[in-house]
Amino acid sequence: MRNSPARSFVLAWFAAATCAIAQAPASASPPQLRLHPLLDGLRGDPGDVAKEAAKVGLDLQKPDNPLVAWACKNGRLFYVFYKSTEEAFGDRAWMLQRIRKVERTWATKDGSPEEKVTYQVEAFKTQGGALKSPDQHFGSFGLRGAHRREVVKEYEIGFGELPGEAAGAAWPFAANRLLHMLQAYGDDRATFDKVQFTASRRWTLTVAFAVDGEYAITCPELGLDLPKKPPKLEQARAVVDPASKALVLEAGVGPAGLTVGKSVRADVDKVLGAPLEDVPTGPNRNVSYRGGLTCNFAQDGVLNTVFTRACFGGRTKEGVALGMARAEVKKKLGKAAKDFDDSEVSWTVPGLHVHFDALGQVTRLVVARR
Repeated sequence: MRNSPARSFVLAWFAAATCAIAQAPASASPPQLRLHPLLDGLRGDPGDVAKEAAKVGLDLQKPDNPLVAWACKNGRLFYVFYKSTEEAFGDRAWMLQRIRKVERTWATKDGSPEEKVTYQVEAFKTQGGALKSPDQHFGSFGLRGAHRREVVKEYEIGFGELPGEAAGAAWPFAANRLLHMLQAYGDDRATFDKVQFTASRRWTLTVAFAVDGEYAITCPELGLDLPKKPPKLEQARAVVDPASKALVLEAGVGPAGLTVGKSVRADVDKVLGAPLEDVPTGPNRNVSYRGGLTCNFAQDGVLNTVFTRACFGGRTKEGVALGMARAEVKKKLGKAAKDFDDSEVSWTVPGLHVHFDALGQVTRLVVARR
């Protein structure tokens, strides 16, 4: 193995940070939630959301806010935003989500509301402690002749099981599906009540609007308070893991002290410390570590790839870091990037894949074999 000041620093930090942890944590950790860039979430959308947005005069390809689009016009309230769910680690690469939706309708200003309660339960695949794609939250509600309407959605997402339908460490549904609907919105709450969470996060979204044009869209956990206080892009940035700031990734190699295609699990644990999670992903395994790195091991136990999570604050040997704009990446990569197209979702140089969001900023780095 190669030695360097950077490697020595990393080893010292992890020795101090993980000395009390001999094994991966036995209990699961609840997910962290944050808003996700709107245009990035809209990639690949079939167009149904755009059609609803057009009803209230919105062009989703030119949003006024980078994180959420909303409007209330002609008795219709519309909103759409995307949420990242990440840094959730346990004994499996999937999570459950259940939702209790309460709809209240006031026929007159001074009357009592009519109330309807429905329930939904779904399962999501994860990768490196995060949903494989951002979770869409979209609504388009009309007044339907009423004086006022209110919709409250109470969410709970995390690790758990639905006995007899969704259990065990392996993804219990079709391998080619990222999401499986266990129960679409309905009056029966039996499935909702059967969900047994071991670690979860709760949050609430409330939308309300009236015939006089007054409206509100609020979610304290995600920092939404519309229209009073639109969110800023900074609110969607992940909190950087301090353990990651000293890490440097070399294309085709990985962090100091490791080599993709050669290092084995024991080598990686020695350098990166005790894992946060070790889960199957098809024939391979994904093992996540502090410092915002997840390592994929091939069937033979050899390190296959190393990829960053949103909390990674390090860089590549050339200086490429998460959040960096395309133009700056081109400068860092030099001649290797001269023919890259700005419309491409990712750029590849030998041993390194650089992924971008719809805003043209780096969202993930993947070190692979050359």
